[in-house]
Amino acid sequence: MMQLYRALPFLLSVGLFGCGNSSTQESVSSTGSSVTENTDHFVSKLPDTAPTIKVGTEANYAPYEFKDEYGNVTGFDIELMQHIGENQGFKVEVYNDPWEGLFDNLDNKSRDMVAAGLTYSSERARKYLLSDAYAPLPTSLVYLDDSLNIKSLNDLGTLRVGVLTSSEPYEYFAQGKYQLGSLEQYPTTFAAVEAMAQDKVDAVVDDSGVLRYTLNDLPSLQPKYFDYESIRADGARKVFLVDKAQPDLLKKVNAGLKGLKEDGTYAKLTTKWFGTDLTEVSLQQQKTLQ
Repeated sequence: MMQLYRALPFLLSVGLFGCGNSSTQESVSSTGSSVTENTDHFVSKLPDTAPTIKVGTEANYAPYEFKDEYGNVTGFDIELMQHIGENQGFKVEVYNDPWEGLFDNLDNKSRDMVAAGLTYSSERARKYLLSDAYAPLPTSLVYLDDSLNIKSLNDLGTLRVGVLTSSEPYEYFAQGKYQLGSLEQYPTTFAAVEAMAQDKVDAVVDDSGVLRYTLNDLPSLQPKYFDYESIRADGARKVFLVDKAQPDLLKKVNAGLKGLKEDGTYAKLTTKWFGTDLTEVSLQQQKTLQ
């Protein structure tokens, strides 16, 4: 590999399309038009007579869902739902909707469910059916310097912390509850990680899944993670939203998720997208939430 500081800007620019990621077909775009299909995509083995579930997403939150270099919608959520469908006997048709349309389309029955990296909230639980948590990935802090040995947010002291502009972590730390050397805002997680590698900040805070995905394509770095948020926290509970009138679909989604954990598919998908098998953590999370 080239020297890190020379290679990193390039690596970050292609990070969304790293060698560990394959693409899926975006069945229908938000405008109803088809999209060029990549040859490396999920192919269902179900018969043509199998029912189809319409899944809404917003393909702008890697690695949960995003568009690959071919314009196809891919990501952990998409592949997970495709395998759940395969396990439970239904095909998945993905619609890339604008954020403001995600919930409207579920409300007006033009979508059966939403898979968009959404976290649990009591408001969503009142309005929709929520699946079991499928990605136990809390908000985390990542750093590269072993000597920092961060075990608590009180250890930040004079450290420079990078966050996404106007994000929840920014709002959290901007309250001044914890002493920091500085709080630096960046437009993307990639830019924040680049700054950390170039010693412009000491640590970066973001969703653990986003951080792990970003750093998974940078094997020369040896990140240390501090998950300061509990896996019981709402932010660590990624859930699928299902139309309130379709309890049978919710049962199938949860049964499929359980089946994928048992047959090893979940382990393969989480390792692929996040660089680690999350099966045991997910099972632990489910037990604590019951």
